[in-house]
Amino acid sequence: MKKRSVFLIVLLVLFGIGIGAFLFFPKSIASAISRIGSPFAVGELLATQQLDKNFTAVIYTNKEEKDQLQNAIIRKYGIFYDVIDKNGSIEIELPKDLESGELRARVLVSWYGQGDRYFVIAAAHDKEVSTITYQNQELIPLNVNGYHLFYGYGVGENTRYELFDKNGNRLAHIKE
Repeated sequence: MKKRSVFLIVLLVLFGIGIGAFLFFPKSIASAISRIGSPFAVGELLATQQLDKNFTAVIYTNKEEKDQLQNAIIRKYGIFYDVIDKNGSIEIELPKDLESGELRARVLVSWYGQGDRYFVIAAAHDKEVSTITYQNQELIPLNVNGYHLFYGYGVGENTRYELFDKNGNRLAHIKE
């Protein structure tokens, strides 16, 4: 009788731990991203991009500072999700005619996996910028609320980004 009671108690404890773990760990990208706290707290979710079968990137604005664009890399573990990287932020503003000496675009690169895979987000501040490339790959435009944003992903080493106008002419990073 005593062995049976101990076995039943151990079984109930293990069952409770299993149920608790299932309830605690996020089971969706939305629940994983909602757990990000300050200073990376999620405001408006702008886009998600499946990077491969286990990694997803999420682009969002900061909850406290709505002019900050941020991204997070989320990894899927079985049926659970975990935020593995929250990498800084870049300022976003509506594109305008810039003065000489002003930066035309801001770029933020997040490295994940073995450190050779990247996810890049960019914000163009200059009306002349129509295309941004990174690793010689054209970034995907994301026009949200009038902002001129871009994102992309791939494998490779850190290189510079390039800016182009609507005619395909290369632009300097700083307005001349």
